[in-house]
Amino acid sequence: MLQLPAPLRLWLIIGWLSFSLTGCNPDTLMTAFKTINLHSAKVWLEKVQFKAADNVNDTSPITVHIIVPYKPELLKELMKMDAETYFRKLPQIKTDYVGQFDIFEWDIIRGQRLEVPIVLSSMSGEGVLVFARYSSPGNHRAVIGEEHEVIIQLDKLDFKVIPVNSDS
Repeated sequence: MLQLPAPLRLWLIIGWLSFSLTGCNPDTLMTAFKTINLHSAKVWLEKVQFKAADNVNDTSPITVHIIVPYKPELLKELMKMDAETYFRKLPQIKTDYVGQFDIFEWDIIRGQRLEVPIVLSSMSGEGVLVFARYSSPGNHRAVIGEEHEVIIQLDKLDFKVIPVNSDS
């Protein structure tokens, strides 16, 4: 059975209710959708799995952030940063962009396996970025596309994002 992502399910419910309550008037339905400002969603992430190697970050805990900006200018700024810069500037980002992003934070230890839901505060995210605070040099940043579920594989010196194919 086809499972729809939560944001799409919500839009379908809103559409069905609008259609039902307006007496099937297509013009009224289109007005309702324009009022809601329906546009192509860019962020569909609903679940993340973490898989940490036994020697992740030279066996030190690693801080991982997933951030979903709701303003294009914040996404543009974040895309210029490596993880070291992001973690250094995070207090100022929180001050400058209050309420304009969601951030999900974890401290992962070696060998840890973790599966977590991602519940966004808005359907209008501009993108999804992952930053990991490794002690080794490197960018330690990744972008998550339109996937619903991903695995973040944390290795010794860096990480990778692996999309999970949910078409089974």
